[in-house]
Amino acid sequence: MAIPVVTAQEMSNIDYRAIQEYGIPSTCLMETAGSKSAQQIWEKYGRKDLRVLVVCGKGNNGGDGFVIARHLFNVGADVEVATLFPLNEAKGDPAVFLKSLGKMNISIIEVGEENTSQLEAMAENADLIVDAILGTGFLPPARGLPEKVIHILSENKTPIVAIDIPSGLDATTGRAELPYIDARITLALGGLKRGHLLMPAAEHVGEVISLDIGIPQECLKDENISLHVTEPSDVAANLPERRRDAHKGDAGHLLLIAGAPGMSGAALMTAMSALRTGAGRVTLAVAESIFSLVESKYPEVMTLSLPATESGSIDASAFDYIVERSEDMNALILGPGLTTNPRTIELVHLLIQHIGAPVVLDADGLNALAQDLTILDGRLAQLLLTPHPGEMARLLGISTREVQEDRITHASSFAAHHHLDIALKGWGTIVATSDGEIWYNPTGNSNMATAGSGDVLAGVIGALLAQGLSRKWALLCGVYLHGLSGELASLELGGLGITATDIINTLPKARRKVYMEAGDSKTA
Repeated sequence: MAIPVVTAQEMSNIDYRAIQEYGIPSTCLMETAGSKSAQQIWEKYGRKDLRVLVVCGKGNNGGDGFVIARHLFNVGADVEVATLFPLNEAKGDPAVFLKSLGKMNISIIEVGEENTSQLEAMAENADLIVDAILGTGFLPPARGLPEKVIHILSENKTPIVAIDIPSGLDATTGRAELPYIDARITLALGGLKRGHLLMPAAEHVGEVISLDIGIPQECLKDENISLHVTEPSDVAANLPERRRDAHKGDAGHLLLIAGAPGMSGAALMTAMSALRTGAGRVTLAVAESIFSLVESKYPEVMTLSLPATESGSIDASAFDYIVERSEDMNALILGPGLTTNPRTIELVHLLIQHIGAPVVLDADGLNALAQDLTILDGRLAQLLLTPHPGEMARLLGISTREVQEDRITHASSFAAHHHLDIALKGWGTIVATSDGEIWYNPTGNSNMATAGSGDVLAGVIGALLAQGLSRKWALLCGVYLHGLSGELASLELGGLGITATDIINTLPKARRKVYMEAGDSKTA
């Protein structure tokens, strides 16, 4: 089942609904959040005379910290609490739980600008620090006293458990601007926040443990959360199945238009990844200038020779022939290794406008599109785009840095505006559909940052389209399988140094692993 991932505002709305519409007292939610957090902390670090420093801000995050302090004290920890505000200024639910700490004689220190050195000594003396300073509603950067305190805690080597989100990070966008806490563990209260998954914040959250704090599931459903994490069960339930009496014609026919002199490898890797993903037939259409290089490379791949430009790329005069041949195809891939010759760009534009089948647009296909987005208006093609951040930047006319700062917004707004589907590649690939769904992919690793990896992904997605999957599920399943294949290749070969071919070869194993992780009896 897909895991919802909320923004700070969505979480606030959910909390409000639980309190106002379902009648759950806010103190009950805070007590549950604190007690479950303390239980997790004790399971991870608990031992006799464990020295714990709980650092609390003035808001509800600090209130959670007060509850944690009480429960850890009750199980035998040596607890000290540091507040970043005068105790007489405590209000609301945090004030309720702060009062109980005083009655239990738990050590509490008020930290101000004048005594941060005392906090520094306490941090050095602790075995564990609990960060309950700034909650999910905080927007970086931290300033004033929180800035100084976060600096002190960050420079200390004592492990830190962050409550909900490490202080200083943006829970919604994943923005990280110094100073911020580098947590060993983050306890996500009520569910995952976007900042737990999105870079650069994801580098600083450590192990993320999601805690159920008693919010009714209906509150999450009513919020219509737009972002979800793809789970193995989602993929297993939607991968194409093959009947016992199936023949290759039942598994789809994929047309791949790719390659140019010096770029034949992109075409070949895309073709082979499609076959490894189960496509019944793959036809590779290349310029006549490289036809002899690819024709006999893989006997499983059928080939077509197309007219070439003077530079050797596919010429626009191939358009009519491609349209004729595409009538027998279930899906197309357009772009890997095509180059940006003007006549080749013209061909890409014509195919987008006049081909009615699902089309995966990748690499130079995306670069061609970026030169004239008006061709998207009134087009026939059902487009699936697979840009890396640089290609997404060219499509949007902004910098790569701007794309990376808000990957979700850029991908989802472009998909919705142009009525197409996108997989924005990179750490935590974002899949955005034309109808507003957004998905985060959890598979893959940095070892996959190698030439040809994107070509492999295009082939996987194209093969799934050819086998009958919808655009949405071809992207979701394709991205997940591709990332998992990279993980398996890394494990088998030792990590850094895997190639795109290694990813291709582990695709069948990735499919089997998906079924195993989902508890599905199917293994092929």
